[in-house]
Amino acid sequence: MTVCEDSTTGRAASARRLARLLLAVIALLPGCTNQPSKSDTSGQWFSVTSGTSHTLAAIQFVDPQTGWAAGEEGTIIHTEDGGKTWTPQNSQVTANLMGLAFVDRNHGWAVGDQVSVLATQDGGRTWTLPHQELENVLLGVSFANDRLGWAVGSFSHILHTADGGAIWAPQDSRTTQWFTAIQFASPEEGWAVGMRGQIVHTLDGGHTWDQQAIFLSNLFGLHFVSRERGWTVGQDGLIMTTADGGNTWAFQASGVPDELSSVRFLNEREGWIVGRKGTILHTRDGGGTWTKEPSGTNRNLWAVQFANAQHGWAVGEGGTILRYVAAP
Repeated sequence: MTVCEDSTTGRAASARRLARLLLAVIALLPGCTNQPSKSDTSGQWFSVTSGTSHTLAAIQFVDPQTGWAAGEEGTIIHTEDGGKTWTPQNSQVTANLMGLAFVDRNHGWAVGDQVSVLATQDGGRTWTLPHQELENVLLGVSFANDRLGWAVGSFSHILHTADGGAIWAPQDSRTTQWFTAIQFASPEEGWAVGMRGQIVHTLDGGHTWDQQAIFLSNLFGLHFVSRERGWTVGQDGLIMTTADGGNTWAFQASGVPDELSSVRFLNEREGWIVGRKGTILHTRDGGGTWTKEPSGTNRNLWAVQFANAQHGWAVGEGGTILRYVAAP
């Protein structure tokens, strides 16, 4: 297995600068050059009007019709028609928002820089900012239910709440690197990935975190479809997969050299990845073969979400929203 060396430059001191750097170009060494296969899907990606020119960094759907996207300058937009149309919601902040989590149509959270954690209990009609102030930049958030949540960012610990986000306390990750993404499959079991290829895992709600792997490339996206099967993506087109809950990880050839930012699987066989320069990859065999899909854009894509095989969305630079429409 060959993993390209990390060449990311140092981050600036301010929190806003740190967040913007994750949305900016990362100087990379050449990566793998195998060409991806041609499109293997009969569906198509279409650009839709988002109503904003701000970069969108996160997207979350709770069903095929109901979703939210968030990004720069406190932008939060909402759809109730499967992403055909979007309306703005008042976040009450101007911070860059980097992560979203909803557990149902009402309860959701948004994280970013210069804020703690925004929360809503009415589907985003109102967003509130808890009184507790948190340092640095929050990049990812995951909730197991409307009470138990975790957040990661430009620090080496992992934040945890047991009261829906009012109070957050640090958990020791036993590492010194940032984390960029986190996912909990249950109130007890979760994973986090981040800079310098760190992957950590917990079986007790984060009271104890154990390191599962270290790669040389930064990791930006994470998704598990079960306790055993998961994927992470990152720098230089890196894709890694596990079939045993993260105890061992195997390389998958992406066929692209560009940074991959987000991954989403529908089941153990079908999945999607998005990344820089409008990259969209698709697999129907668990990642054994990845095919490059036409996106219709060269803008960087930062997040992807699927409600089912027929309904998918990707968001990114300059307010870009792409909507996947499956063939009838």
